[in-house]
Parts: sequence; structure tokens; C-alpha cells
Amino acid sequence: MIAQPVGVSFLVCTYNGAARIAETLACLAHQVTSTPIAWEVIVVDNASTDGTSEVAKRSWEQVGAPASLRVFSEPRPGKNFAVEVAFSKAQYLYACIVDDDNRLNPDYLQIGFDQMQANPAIGMLGGRNSATFEGNPPSWFNAFQHCYAVGEQIDYVGGAFQPLREGNAGRNVLWGAGMFVRTDLWHKLEEVGFASLFSGRQGTKNLTAGEDDELCYVAQLLGYEVWYSSHLYLQHHMTAGRLTPAYRDKLFYASVWSAGRLGAYRNALWGRVKSKDTLTINLIKDFIYMSLGFLKHVLSIKYIKALFNGDKLYIKYGWHQLLTLYDFVRNFSRIKEYYKSVLDLKYKIQGTAVVH
Repeated sequence: MIAQPVGVSFLVCTYNGAARIAETLACLAHQVTSTPIAWEVIVVDNASTDGTSEVAKRSWEQVGAPASLRVFSEPRPGKNFAVEVAFSKAQYLYACIVDDDNRLNPDYLQIGFDQMQANPAIGMLGGRNSATFEGNPPSWFNAFQHCYAVGEQIDYVGGAFQPLREGNAGRNVLWGAGMFVRTDLWHKLEEVGFASLFSGRQGTKNLTAGEDDELCYVAQLLGYEVWYSSHLYLQHHMTAGRLTPAYRDKLFYASVWSAGRLGAYRNALWGRVKSKDTLTINLIKDFIYMSLGFLKHVLSIKYIKALFNGDKLYIKYGWHQLLTLYDFVRNFSRIKEYYKSVLDLKYKIQGTAVVH
């Protein structure tokens, strides 16, 4: 593997982002650094039909083109396909994944670069997001903001959610928006034949996601740490089309279909698997654990009150858990294959025999 020069490659993967990408690129152009840092911007047009590539090139020239901008095309729908292209073109040691609706603070480049440089154990580094809106935000947005990758990143401690502490995120996962990644992490995955269990979101047709979480887990399989810094700050712009109840609910329930695949990574990282039989046992344990969580939720006094008070969010969490259980049972054989494939990846990384 060829050593890459120290610097940052901003990776902007976009689908029909012509109306959004100019502001995103303007925020990148206005990065302020206290020390010279080499950087570039890579835009991957993911099957757009609105002239996004041309808008990106024109917008970059209008803001003075302070760094190299390269634009590539990926005709296969799905963010993960575009991300693969972006990483393959990145020339610097660090990459920063930027969605076409992310507005990075002017100090984003400097803060992320300094933290990655200071600690070689960090494979991925994420921060906090707030929201800006096209029009007025709906009254329900704050309750659902984490579905939109908005707010402070959170941890679940002692039966309650709380803001994630600075530094190593442990077993937590972070949002991909604005996340710094060591590019050699990606190249190491290529060397062991990593194949994502996700294709990524495809416009508004398919909102099933999980690739951000997956990348956090595979980073840990490779021996890297995932870190959080509240000093990394960006604004996530919400277009009107994403703020309808229908889109909100589709986004809320999208994670149901990714639960089994992400469970495979947690099993590989922290489960005890010694044979094919123990893999099946672990799957059954996961189902029992999820079932107990569902029963605890719907049999709680808080849930009963929610039914009478019309607390739709708390009721939705119950439905989310039930649908996750249903999907786990319906696709048990497929989920078992997910668990096996991730274990295969783990043992390839470790250079040990694969368990069958």
C-alpha cells in the first residue's frame, strides 16, 4: 500500500444536489486554517439527472477555487457505490465525508486535521450537527431530530440517553455526515475483500441506511478507535421535501431493516463465537434480548400513558421494536448469513481460520 501525503480529501457524494451543493462547496471554500494544510474536494455525482456536476464545477470557480476540485460520475444508484469511488480517488491521508446538504464551520478542517494527526489510533472522528430549514421547521422535528442526523451524538447509559462524551466513543456509532476517516482504513478493507452489507440510500426511493454504522464497526474490526469531538460542528440543511410526516416515518422505520446486518458486526466484535452452533445460539440470544426490550417498553407505565396521551413518538418506538423482531424472524436464515460473512471478514483481518 502506497503511503499517502498528509492532508484532507473532502468527499462529497450527491444525488440530484444541484439546488444544495453550491452552499456546501462555499462552506468548504471558506475553511480557515492557522497552519498550512493540503486539501482537495472530490465530488461524486451518483446518477443525478439535474446537472449537479456542472453546478458543482461552476460554483467552485465562483468561490475562488481555493483547492483542487475533481468531479466523477457513478451511475449505480446508492450512496455506498459513490463513496467507494470517492475513496478510490482520494489522494490524502485523511478523508472527510460531506453530504451535499452539510454546511461545515470554517474551523472544521483545522480541528479535524489536528485531532487525526495527534492520535494515530483514531480511525474515524465525528462531531455534532444542528439543523437549518427550508421554511419553518415542523413542531415534531426536535423529537425526531436524531433520525435526521441532527443534535448531539448520544450514548445509552443506565437505561437513559445522554450526550456522548469527548474522545473514544467505545461501542457507539457516529453519523457519517462530516466524519473524518483515515484513508488507509479503507484501503485495508479493500485488501481483505470487504463487501458492504448495504448499498446506501438511493434518493427518496430507498431510505434503508446503516452504512455509517457499518463503517464504524469495521474500523474497530481493523483495530482502530472511533472518536467523537463536540468541537467539530456543521449545519445540516433540511429541505421541505424531507420534512413531511410521510418522509419522517419512512426515515424512522428505515433502521428496522438494517438491524440484523448491524447485529452481525456487534456479534463479531463483542460476541463469543467458537463454532457454527454457538453462532446460532448468539442469534437466538439476540432475539431474546430484543424481545425482552420490546416487552419492557410496551408493558411500561410510560407506554400506557403514551396511548392515552397520544405520545406518538413513544408509541412509534414500540412499533419499531416489533417490526425489528418480525424482520428478524422472517429473515432469520439471511441474517444468519450476515453473521457468518462478517465473521469471515473478522478472521481474514486477524489472519486466522474461519469458523464454519
